[in-house]
Amino acid sequence: MKSAILLIALAAIAAAAEDAPKMKKFLTKPLVIEDQGSFFIGGVPKVTNYATVPGANQQPAPNQITIGQMYVQFQIPQTKKRNTPPVIMVHGSTHTAACLESTPDGREGWYPYFVRKGISTYLVDQAGRGRSGFDESVLHEAAALIRSGDVSKGLPMIPAFGRITDNGAWTQWFGHLVPAGSTILTGTLIRHGDPGDPPTDAAIHGNDYFPAYPLGAVDAKIVSRAGAIGPAPMGPSDDFALEYYKQLVPNAEATLPGSICATCEPKEIAPANTWTPQDLALLVEKLGGAVVATHSQSGIMGHHMARILKERGHLDLLKGLITIEGSCSLPNSGLKAEDFDNIPYLALKGDYTATSEVCQTTVDAINARRAAGHGTAKAEYIKLDEIGNPVFKGTTHMMMLGTNNLEVADVILNWAEENIPAKSKSAKTKK
Repeated sequence: MKSAILLIALAAIAAAAEDAPKMKKFLTKPLVIEDQGSFFIGGVPKVTNYATVPGANQQPAPNQITIGQMYVQFQIPQTKKRNTPPVIMVHGSTHTAACLESTPDGREGWYPYFVRKGISTYLVDQAGRGRSGFDESVLHEAAALIRSGDVSKGLPMIPAFGRITDNGAWTQWFGHLVPAGSTILTGTLIRHGDPGDPPTDAAIHGNDYFPAYPLGAVDAKIVSRAGAIGPAPMGPSDDFALEYYKQLVPNAEATLPGSICATCEPKEIAPANTWTPQDLALLVEKLGGAVVATHSQSGIMGHHMARILKERGHLDLLKGLITIEGSCSLPNSGLKAEDFDNIPYLALKGDYTATSEVCQTTVDAINARRAAGHGTAKAEYIKLDEIGNPVFKGTTHMMMLGTNNLEVADVILNWAEENIPAKSKSAKTKK
């Protein structure tokens, strides 16, 4: 009898498996690589009594942990583009390297696409984020002080964890929450291009098209709010159930210490702009030279990285800097236009953000040096909404995940082909 029941159960499981939707291929075609792997770079030891929470009746004991390190993953193509330097890609706020691997609707991401084009590609999780880990001892120490009654000292130690919320991502990248002044419990999310799209948007983008983004990729269980905590937002429910939202994580780098930069303005450097730039500089040095492509929050990190390489006498190892909808400020990072005399510089923007005056100023300053006969590197500010190709209409801030993500990648690759010199044959990529 038990055997019969087991056979029936197995048959039911097999039938359900046959009915389940099959995983489709993410890649456009097979990807042939020579090598792939991961490693950590950077970090410092920290001895603390608060690495762990002591048990009942136990006194805190000193332990050593490593903080500030950065996780790196890479793929080396079997057929490499001749003498092309490797590319390091850096994600932005509330994200990890996952946003560069594949799209929320299961398509090929920039990571495999660049490798397919013959470029050795390295992805990182920012220091203090994702697989890079964070410093939990800060939280444990603050809690211990509060429990002991020293609230005035303990509370200020608790860092504020920034993050982009689900609906915050919507209103920053994809559309609006209406009416003005409402919350998700009293208002409704609408896309750019929907009826009711505020007319003020017309100054940045047209109102006749939707975001070039897989907004239809949703999780049915989240649509139904199975197991949800808290009240249900007002509809449409699909807009609160995007697969994309699962990528969003807290900015736990807030647990790391900041630093001081004598040449920067301001001189006080936040944790995010302290550790990732240091680690990126180490990675560029380890690879014997690389192009670095940053996005959003990490834009200024790429500039701080350039400053650190300059301070070490290794600025020549930076083969190109690409800033995608991020800060292009030279004064903030202690740099000058002359530092890019021989480093190609690209600023790139999509559709739903205004033109950055700072990026334009930086590009103009670098090109003015070139026009005056200093150096040979070109700087450019590419605005996708001005190219004139309809495929770029609706390109969002998260352009590496959009429905036109590979077309955007081609813009970057074509610029690199035209502007980044091939590395010397003597340069060797290290792992």
